[in-house]
Amino acid sequence: MLTNKIALIAPNKNFTLRALDLFGEWGEKIHVAVATKEDVVTIGQQLSERGADALICYATFNETIKTTVNIPTVSLRPSLLDLLQCLQAVKNWLINNGKTVSSQPVVGLIGDAIGTDAAAVAAILGIETKNLSGEQREDLSEIAAVVKEVTIIDDNQPCEPVSTFHTVPCFQVTVGRETVFKALQQARELVMAGRVERVKLEQFKAIMEFTGEGIIAVDSRRRISYINHTAERLLNKSREQIVGKLAAAVLPDINLDDTLRYGQTRVAPLTSGDQSFTCRIVPMLIGGQTVGAVLAINEVPFSVRDKDKANKALDESGYKAVYHFEDFITANPFMQETLEAAKSYACVDSTILIHGDTGTGKEIIAQSIHNYSPRCQGPFVAVNCAALPESLLESELFGYESGAFTGARKNGKKGLFEQADKGTIFLDEIGEISLSMQARLLRVLQQREIMRIGGDKVIPVDVGIIAATHRNLPELIEKGAFRRDLYHRLSILQLRLLPLSARTEDIPPLVETIGRKYAAKLLKKTLQFSAGAMNILTRYRWPGNVRELEGVVERLMILKKDTLVTAEDVNKVLDISRQCLNDDVRTVPKGTMEEIEYAIIMQVLKETGSHELTAKTLGISTTTIWRKIKSFQNERQHFNLQ
Repeated sequence: MLTNKIALIAPNKNFTLRALDLFGEWGEKIHVAVATKEDVVTIGQQLSERGADALICYATFNETIKTTVNIPTVSLRPSLLDLLQCLQAVKNWLINNGKTVSSQPVVGLIGDAIGTDAAAVAAILGIETKNLSGEQREDLSEIAAVVKEVTIIDDNQPCEPVSTFHTVPCFQVTVGRETVFKALQQARELVMAGRVERVKLEQFKAIMEFTGEGIIAVDSRRRISYINHTAERLLNKSREQIVGKLAAAVLPDINLDDTLRYGQTRVAPLTSGDQSFTCRIVPMLIGGQTVGAVLAINEVPFSVRDKDKANKALDESGYKAVYHFEDFITANPFMQETLEAAKSYACVDSTILIHGDTGTGKEIIAQSIHNYSPRCQGPFVAVNCAALPESLLESELFGYESGAFTGARKNGKKGLFEQADKGTIFLDEIGEISLSMQARLLRVLQQREIMRIGGDKVIPVDVGIIAATHRNLPELIEKGAFRRDLYHRLSILQLRLLPLSARTEDIPPLVETIGRKYAAKLLKKTLQFSAGAMNILTRYRWPGNVRELEGVVERLMILKKDTLVTAEDVNKVLDISRQCLNDDVRTVPKGTMEEIEYAIIMQVLKETGSHELTAKTLGISTTTIWRKIKSFQNERQHFNLQ
């Protein structure tokens, strides 16, 4: 092992001898090795393996070395001071010997390690430079002198040229003793910094080894850089089998895209052998940039056999979510932000309330949240609260005991809350339920407990709750039709979905996606929409939103004999009246005043492409437009963070 923690890789024997003399003079014990371009990598790796904490390399070696060893390197080359001393001496010699033919002499430069820095120093001294190769023989008539890099250690104060370069006076620039001393200081600082970082790393590793969770670190290249003993035990894999491998190869169940690209924290299921785990994926951030991810793995009380049984039971019950966030087609910035917020909400167990008109995709969002959440292995139970009378809704939600009422099953029945245990229940059209039902629902939200009709036993339920409505619940509260305490319990996290008329940029991709789906279903070719047909579709108000659009595309797919859809075809299937189009009267979407203002401003802004023209069209100032857009976006951001 090396007793010295710093080593120097020198380019030749003379450089080595002079470096050893300087280190002896300074009382430093630095190991010096001579290398060539062919063996420098091998020597660097050997020095690293023998315990060197830092390497000082001549500049021509440094780029090669620093990419092949895992210790810090310092590049040694003629410094700015060395170049300044040399070029100043060259200029003085040219003046004293009458060699300057102009106010700005031209000096040739030879050497890979001096080009850029020498040109910058020469410009300060009023010298023009030209890079030359060691074999160059032409175009030297304008060159007054040549400065050549020489790989030795010496002070740079030449009085006379040391040689000629094809009859041109040649001066040498070398590495000065002060440059060597500074490189040594820099190497010592790197060693000290490395020791501090190693201490921190060892402390971190010690903490990671004693935690009860399995910990895996993944770098920005998606390679596993660290795994603790708990993770080795849980996954039944050794460190040697995992570290350095691509995460996708070792953990195929885990999708790191949202974490590494967008800094998203999420929870996902993980299977290894016959065991199932939950995996929390957290981004590693440095200066606001994602540089990797940490995976925290925990055991869950399900074996693969149990999970297979559970999946089979889910399939048989039909309580399974089929949609994912990728299924929600949108190019609208507001809706894209909403999807990102929904992904964040999926990682926690707080109640979520989704606002949106009928047909805007509330259940798609609810199913996507379930499939993105830790509850994705459990059931997804959806119930439309508006479709059932109150008496039936109560028995469906909470279940009943045997003999609770005439016609009740002999053994009673589980309610939907019980059937959603360990999963998610989606309460659609929550604004339609009665006040008495609201009171019962409030207890479930507060205590996560239910009591069956006719029962006397409290049953705990472990469910995630997502509610949705197209109604304005604050208005219902003011009218006494909705409980304020229930609203606050439901709306811990909120999402707002825009109507299709407020996001017309989504219509073309939606038409294409829906068209492909029904073409496959009906065994037909995909429809091609003319510009006139698409113009009508984007101007239509779509009171039924995406659901109505899907019906129109399916109707066209069935009726059309060919694949080209014209404006006349669209007019026939829509049965459009003038008031259904956005011609003289612009579409006014539903929602609060702020939402309506925002939607109209964004709609006109898209039509005009200019804030000035939008302001002129709407009869307001551009300042007002900027203020209202910013105000609405800030309100939404605050709204989502509650």
